[in-house]
Amino acid sequence: MSATSPIVVLHVDDDHSLLDLTKTFLEAESERLHLHTATSSEAALSVLRETDIDCIVSDYEMPEMDGLELLDVVREEYPELPFVLFTSAGSEEIASRAISAGVTDYIEKEITSDDCAVLANRIENAVHTYRTENALRESEERYRTVVEGSHDAIYIYQDDRFAFVNERACEITGYDAEELRGMNVWTLLHSDDHERIQSIAASRKRGDHSVSTYEAKFRTKDDDIRYGDFSVRRTSYNGKPATIGTVRDVTDRKRSEQRLQALIEHSQDIVTLIDETGIIRYESPSVSRLGYDMDDLLGELAFDYIHPDDRQHVMETFYRALEDPTVTPTITYRFQHADGSWNYLETTGENHLTDPAVEGLVLNSRDVTELRKMREERNEILARMTDAFLALDDEWRFTYLNRRAEQILHRTASEIIGENIWERFPEVANSFFSEGCREAMRTQEPTTFEGYYEPFDGWFEANVYPSDNGVSIYLRDVTERKNREETLESLHDSTRKLMQAETSADVSEHAVTIATDVLELPVTGIWQHENDEFRLAARTEMHRDEYGTGVSVSDQRATLEAFESDETVIRREQEDGKERESEEERVDGEEQDGKKEWETETESKKSEAFVPLGSRGVMAFGGDELDDFDVYYAQLLAANTAAALDRAEREDERKANQRELERQNERLEEFANLVSHDLRNPLNVAQGYLDLYRATGESEHLTRVDNAHERMAGIVKDVLTLARQGQTVSETEAVYGLEITTNAWASVETGSATLDVSWETTIDADASRLQQVLENLFRNAIEHAGSDVAVTVGELNAVGKAEIGRNGNETSTASGAHSVAPDAGFYVEDDGPGIPESSRESVFETGYSTAETGTGFGLTIVKQIAEAHGWDVSLRKGETGGTRFEFTGVELAE
Repeated sequence: MSATSPIVVLHVDDDHSLLDLTKTFLEAESERLHLHTATSSEAALSVLRETDIDCIVSDYEMPEMDGLELLDVVREEYPELPFVLFTSAGSEEIASRAISAGVTDYIEKEITSDDCAVLANRIENAVHTYRTENALRESEERYRTVVEGSHDAIYIYQDDRFAFVNERACEITGYDAEELRGMNVWTLLHSDDHERIQSIAASRKRGDHSVSTYEAKFRTKDDDIRYGDFSVRRTSYNGKPATIGTVRDVTDRKRSEQRLQALIEHSQDIVTLIDETGIIRYESPSVSRLGYDMDDLLGELAFDYIHPDDRQHVMETFYRALEDPTVTPTITYRFQHADGSWNYLETTGENHLTDPAVEGLVLNSRDVTELRKMREERNEILARMTDAFLALDDEWRFTYLNRRAEQILHRTASEIIGENIWERFPEVANSFFSEGCREAMRTQEPTTFEGYYEPFDGWFEANVYPSDNGVSIYLRDVTERKNREETLESLHDSTRKLMQAETSADVSEHAVTIATDVLELPVTGIWQHENDEFRLAARTEMHRDEYGTGVSVSDQRATLEAFESDETVIRREQEDGKERESEEERVDGEEQDGKKEWETETESKKSEAFVPLGSRGVMAFGGDELDDFDVYYAQLLAANTAAALDRAEREDERKANQRELERQNERLEEFANLVSHDLRNPLNVAQGYLDLYRATGESEHLTRVDNAHERMAGIVKDVLTLARQGQTVSETEAVYGLEITTNAWASVETGSATLDVSWETTIDADASRLQQVLENLFRNAIEHAGSDVAVTVGELNAVGKAEIGRNGNETSTASGAHSVAPDAGFYVEDDGPGIPESSRESVFETGYSTAETGTGFGLTIVKQIAEAHGWDVSLRKGETGGTRFEFTGVELAE
């Protein structure tokens, strides 16, 4: 079998998952390995009898029959079959028993990529040795017949000395068999190849590969230097390790190749040899014309270097030549230069696959890039001639210039034909233009260069084509292209700062600044989409001057269209002086009774681009006649802005989560302190009165114990309420103020206290938790102001806040939506003694209470429920001197 033939391995282990994992690693490590698996020794023997197995890999610890017992059974029927004990149950005793039992190899089990690589290598080496030795044993006579009659020299050596040579080895070296046997092998190898061959031998000895193939020189008995193709591998001979090799004398072929190589190396054409699959097997030195060394392309697929537009045509021609060796096509195509550019090659190919000295397709190519370029340039001149063209003779005198050249030089042809360019334009004499033209004339090689020419305040690209009679020059004004390149570079640099912004607001401000400073689009604004509404997040000064505080209906529609379609909307105004119907019904106040206003434009308005920011909103750009490049830059900036907003939001969320975690940790610590402190006092009281009761038997002490227990129960209840009520509100509904107040009053033991309700607003809230707020405030009033306290619940004045709705209109309250008003809300007030101003900041702290029976949690619960709704709660003096709690930031609902 060949060194690459498949190896069928039987892996035995009672662990299914380990079998699957090992199979995956081994088959990934070597394509030669194909694994069968068995989970018991009996199953393994069944597989072994039904399948040709090259090697067994077995665990040691298995039920019924362990690995060594399996080895004993295998050896009875297959005495030489490789058997590897692969087990984690390693010990010196097991290793000794395994070796004594005739195990091929012993490896401790570690299922990692590196360890499986070692196992794969050991398996391949064991199977190779087994196959080689088996072949030697089974066909020794046939082997000798083949060896002695082989056209190749065959030899075996041990300890660097020949132990066996066939007749062909004697023929090509000039020595007889007796002279060769015992001779050091390195005596015959040429000294130039010693170091290389010794390195190959050492690598083979380490087991890096089983067979070594190489070409080397050797000396004959007559001191003639000849060339041989060697194939060498490890084996055994007379029961001892040895190395077997074959040598084919390729001296004639090698010398023919050297003669051919000499011819090819002096050819100006590029000579290439490719095999039937298109792989490059040889490149002549002339490939340097394409920027490559001779070895750079060896082993590469030639089609990968052909321009994608030409590849199909080249491949069709290649396969046509493969099918019909009489076809010798000549084609022109683009081939990639080492610097990434494309050169035109004209190639003629011949099929020599059947020639054993060639065995491939021979391609002769010449670089026709410049010829092709000149033809294309000539065609372009004849078709358009939009570039400046001028011709100079060998004394640098003008012989021709076209109209575009006249425009650039500010001279007519009749004025300067026959004049020396350096004398007529002395400012050009020491410029990049002069240097490039003179270099082209000196080398007689076409050249292209560009540079900035200050007298014309612009960038120019020059293509210079020299000849013996002078130069032809094409000039192109590339100022606009250079400016665009600089804009792109500046936009790229500015984007880095944009991505470093920490908040969404910073991102938006940076973005509009970049639009002004880099893209020169000074009328820019960012409409951020939140809660089904658009909000102006940032804008430039000129945007503020242009639009003020109003938003035109047409702008609203364009913004909404761009957002919903996720495509850029471009809007350009009509020409100057033309009458148009204005839809710019500004929303500074009313919409002018809905009437459309007619106006005449006296000067052109800025054209506009509305670019979507994904789900973030829309970025609006304005400028004088935005062209395609302006829109392209705007889209780039918008894409980067959207990405930066995403990053900033993730950072905001991360910081918010961190702050929330810190608050929760603080709350937990606070709860722990409160529970340990506030529960300890009533516990001590209960314990004390219980001891008195035991000592005296007086039942009144049990009443005190019962009171202490009730206080502890109240504390536990409030602590649990406090912890639960601090959660974020997720589900709300429309709650009528009068109804929720009445329900809360009915749930509290009010005694002779009175309630006055004037709160008739409907708000968006969690009804049960809002009722908890009111109940706690009512209990607080009765607890601190007495059972005859008068409590009032009323509505705070609400001031609406204008927004831009999703329907594109700016309105004070969007229909069907909630309206957040900073001053909207409600209050709860009593006519009690009030709370001193110095204590008002402390009342919301956990555990604060001035009542003897209070737990100190009631107002803390009130504050946390308010904050969970997003409300602000404050404490101030009531109209009659009592306590007044005010809740603001409340969302109103229909």
